[in-house]
Amino acid sequence: MGHGFPSAKFFRIVNEGTGLCLAAAHGGTTHGAQKAHDRLTGEEGFIPYSHTNDQVLTVRRPRHDRAEAWFFCELESYGEAWWHLVNADKDIRSAFSLHVGHLDGASKPVGLGLQGWGQEGQTQWTARDKMFWPGPHEDKVATLLASGDGGYWAVAAERGSAPNQTWRFEEVDLPGEAVPVRKKGIYATREGQDAGKWYDEF
Repeated sequence: MGHGFPSAKFFRIVNEGTGLCLAAAHGGTTHGAQKAHDRLTGEEGFIPYSHTNDQVLTVRRPRHDRAEAWFFCELESYGEAWWHLVNADKDIRSAFSLHVGHLDGASKPVGLGLQGWGQEGQTQWTARDKMFWPGPHEDKVATLLASGDGGYWAVAAERGSAPNQTWRFEEVDLPGEAVPVRKKGIYATREGQDAGKWYDEF
């Protein structure tokens, strides 16, 4: 086990109290128009554009797809351990990791979300006794809270303050893929490799 998580394995993160799992979901597409000026004719107009939004964290019943597959990154950079929980469903721009906001001094639960893997301030995770938590905050554990509309949202909450704080990690098979031995950019693939898949080689 890597810091309490399955080592070099893809796995599903399932809440034992609800049977729901953490998964990534498409964040949608933003459309807009940018003002443009033709220096030769002096004409002005608008050029339409669209871009893919970042993925978002969702809580759902297991569907056995790659959006609910994660791996624990055990690598180090300049002597600093990463200990990131990375979702397997990367898009053309980035992979995404499980992230939580500022916890120091927080008196209420703080929501969990996704952050582009490789950004500054990545959340580090530790698991033990069916619970997992961010960084040094062993008193703030991953929790599912009822959202009031029949659903749940994932938060870091005070240990023992709410139900649904225990989890299990179910191994997931992604045929032809392996947890990477080091992080590499989304475009840094070798000839014949699929940029949407994970490989264990450098």
